[in-house]
Amino acid sequence: MTAACELCGGTGFTIVRRGEREFAEPCSCRRPSPGRGEGFLAACRIPPRYEHCTLESFTADNPSLHAAREKAMLYCNGYPYLGPADEGLGLLFTGTNGVGKTHLAVSVLRELFTTKGARGEFWDFHELIREIKNSYNPETRTTELQVLAPVVETDILLLDDLGAWKMTDWMMDTLFFILNSRYMAKRATVITTNFQDTDPKTAQAEGKDSLRQKEFLFERIGPRLRSRLMEMCLVIKMQGQDYRQVTGQASNEAAVRGAPPSPLGGR
Repeated sequence: MTAACELCGGTGFTIVRRGEREFAEPCSCRRPSPGRGEGFLAACRIPPRYEHCTLESFTADNPSLHAAREKAMLYCNGYPYLGPADEGLGLLFTGTNGVGKTHLAVSVLRELFTTKGARGEFWDFHELIREIKNSYNPETRTTELQVLAPVVETDILLLDDLGAWKMTDWMMDTLFFILNSRYMAKRATVITTNFQDTDPKTAQAEGKDSLRQKEFLFERIGPRLRSRLMEMCLVIKMQGQDYRQVTGQASNEAAVRGAPPSPLGGR
């Protein structure tokens, strides 16, 4: 049996003081080796589509996106947060399709994995729900606990595309269990959603407009889940053009002219 580290007692973190605040830093027994970043994609379940995502490669071509990247960088620099005001602090990226929410979320996870030694997992929300449902099938030989345990216990959970589908009561209860378990354990959760956040009163006022077509986040996930998210996450609102649409149009125009399309990058 391996003896616990004398510096951190096996927790993986040591406490340091900066000014009047205390922060936890990865212990020397846990800090990543120089080549550890190469294992990021496999260790954190990053889909190949997002393997290029870094803070440096994110295209911040308007004030909203620039501010979002700055907040993401500040979050990474200060992780992990301690103290009553910061318990379980994570990030909630909101914005329309193609503004770079998942790019920034993956970049945060990459930065924390590489520089802070944090463990993490990327999950598309509905992929996770399918895995949990599949655990009820006796032929899969997996249990709900086997699926949920790493999701609840990992240092950083990246939950992508929350609210993309209508939520059933079972899905809401499952999500609340995951988020509440992580919140109580002071583990950070990074979430992306296409739905704008607002409080129910504001949504109700806008709902008087018979032409309103958009839905808000709480209408997709319910007020109880929305309240928990507000407690455990810093909301980062992102506005901009749909980058996938813009690059797709540029690639089509390049093809018409006979020029090679631009390489994958940006958001």
